[in-house]
Amino acid sequence: MNSGSVASEIRLLAAEWTIRANGGYLAQACGSAEIFATLYCDVLDLSPSTAPLIPPKFESVPNSFRNEIRGESWLGEGPDLFVLSPAHYGTTQYCALVAIGRLDKKALTSESGDGGLLELIAAEHSPGIVVSSGSLATALGVSVGRAMARKIKNIPGNIWVFLSDGELQEGATWESLQLASSQRLKNINIIVDVNGMQVDGRMAQLMPIEPIVDKFEAFGWNAIEIDGNNLEAIRIACLAAKNSNLPTAIICRTKPWLGFSFLKNRWDNNKLHFIRLTEDERQDLISEIKSL
Repeated sequence: MNSGSVASEIRLLAAEWTIRANGGYLAQACGSAEIFATLYCDVLDLSPSTAPLIPPKFESVPNSFRNEIRGESWLGEGPDLFVLSPAHYGTTQYCALVAIGRLDKKALTSESGDGGLLELIAAEHSPGIVVSSGSLATALGVSVGRAMARKIKNIPGNIWVFLSDGELQEGATWESLQLASSQRLKNINIIVDVNGMQVDGRMAQLMPIEPIVDKFEAFGWNAIEIDGNNLEAIRIACLAAKNSNLPTAIICRTKPWLGFSFLKNRWDNNKLHFIRLTEDERQDLISEIKSL
């Protein structure tokens, strides 16, 4: 698989989802497409999926007493594990799984309505989702615990956790980072999508989180800052993370308006977190998709 082609496919599929549903988290997919593409094409060591290309209907939340399908099944048995923390990036994960052949494209339509597993806010039964977390940093704590267990049991592989920059406003994030550092968990790495926005507007205007790199380093992490829309920069940073003796955070500065022209105007007007298309935007988006 070619990471550039996969990134383009993620944007296209997310745009089609947004048109079909007249709403969605399109900017998140557009800003992080290169990250997901690089992870799946060049970084993650995953075994084949153990889940069907078309997911079953939702029955109940999986637990140790029931045999309902888990989102983790689409990622296979490892040795690596990809944990998506901000649940509103669920659409991006689904589109990525389609682009790499672990999910049927038809599922984006047939299984995204009532009773389907492709929920707009993803949960642990949704394809490719390891833990229900919202955007509250709980997935990072779970991932640190699993990394500790792997270290104790000498289980190979790395855990890669995708965070949104908004999660750096959460105290639980820093508790988890401190624990991972104290245990020298070199088998866990974080990729942070620093797109500068959250539901209420610009991060810098609401609760500034800079200097991000300095903060990670102060908590004992190796920190690498890159252009998060540059495929080669992401690949090189992930390779460095694999070879580090410390847990590593890759700080990806991304542009959530990339791919479709109307998104930049949304960014300028602080209306980019969730896209509810106007009729003009809908027609523009359809035209741009046709030109791809």
